[in-house]
Amino acid sequence: METLCRIGATVLHGILDSIKGITVVFYLDKEANRKLSQPTTKPLAVGQPPARTKESLSSQPRTPSSSNSLVSKRIEESKVLKRVVQCSMLNGGIFMLSILFFEYAVLPGLHLFLWYLFRNSTTMTTVWGWMQPSLSLLFNSFWVAPLFLLSKIVNSLWFQDIADSAYKFRKGRPQLIPSISKLIADTLISLLIQILFLLQSTLVKYLPVPVPFACTAIYMVHMSLLCSLYTFEYKWFNMGWELHKRLTYIEQNWPYFLGFGLPLAVLSELPNSIVISGCVFSVLFPLFIISANEATPKVDVCETPLKLFSIVVALTNALFRGRTKGPGKAALSQPLTPGPGGSMRGLTPPLSASSSAFVFQQQQQQQHRQHHSSQQKQQQHHHHRSHHHRQPSPSPSAASSSFASSASVQTTAQPAHQQPYQTMLNRAAVPVSTRTSSSTQRHAKW
Repeated sequence: METLCRIGATVLHGILDSIKGITVVFYLDKEANRKLSQPTTKPLAVGQPPARTKESLSSQPRTPSSSNSLVSKRIEESKVLKRVVQCSMLNGGIFMLSILFFEYAVLPGLHLFLWYLFRNSTTMTTVWGWMQPSLSLLFNSFWVAPLFLLSKIVNSLWFQDIADSAYKFRKGRPQLIPSISKLIADTLISLLIQILFLLQSTLVKYLPVPVPFACTAIYMVHMSLLCSLYTFEYKWFNMGWELHKRLTYIEQNWPYFLGFGLPLAVLSELPNSIVISGCVFSVLFPLFIISANEATPKVDVCETPLKLFSIVVALTNALFRGRTKGPGKAALSQPLTPGPGGSMRGLTPPLSASSSAFVFQQQQQQQHRQHHSSQQKQQQHHHHRSHHHRQPSPSPSAASSSFASSASVQTTAQPAHQQPYQTMLNRAAVPVSTRTSSSTQRHAKW
């Protein structure tokens, strides 16, 4: 019972914090302008000359760069109320009022004019039957759809501008995620999770549950947490919080965020039209951004987290894991370190039984070719030696060179286990001339 009372009080506290944005927006710019207008005076150190008087300042010409920087600072810091008014005029004054004017003024006026023109009910019904859908299609195609896309782009820029200005005034300079790749990945994955969570809440609304209003209550819980994520995400993003930290913080402190997002979720769900609902959301959303920037959430109220985002997070992880993991890429994820035999691991995946048999067959064929070529070289060598026996004996230098050449031929022809013995023969036979030349050089030096 005590836990339920604490949860109810925290939900009420979140509702009150969300409404504070309506009052903060009026005095936030005044405080920012007052803070900028106050001169920053520093205490004088020992030996420092005193500050210049008013007469000396007035005698010196005023540089335009300082005045321009002051004006730009003031413009940068005092545009929260201006952006809020612009969002209200675009979404409420132009977009929503134009739709309401068409639905409740233009169409009923034409219907009344046709009724006055055609007294016959059959003719009026026929004409109105094709006129009303045609006019609605033209209005939605050439006015609602382009203005809807334009308002989404402009609203995203203005919402970011409002959030940055409010955060700079209260917290100072934003501390964004340092890595650009992490920043882009965090933004894209956050957008995907929000879309999937919106689909999840829509599916929950139409579940065949026999308990009356149970699906609607669960749907409103989903939408309240989603609206809280929308509003607090600007602040947490400027604080450098990553996506997993933001979602975990909402799930662990769900009573406060349930109450904070409840007014925005209820007011956005009141209109039956999706377009009108989007306009109401866009008008109220800047106020809730400022409220989220001013709010201090109550934490550690309930020990049991409400893990409503776990389904979409698991689905997103499975989706990205399936896209990044493909056939033949598992071996590349291993480190390229030399193995015990000196070979590099992780370059290629292990071979199967059929591929190993094929490799063994290729090795056997290669050994057979090497044996056949060695036999041909031996036959050529024997033929060359018999040809030398028929010729007269050459000089000692020629004999040594022929012996060296035959030894080299035998070295290339013999297998690998007899190569050390053959190299010893080469060392004994070939350097006769080199030893004689070196001895003659030593004799000449002495």
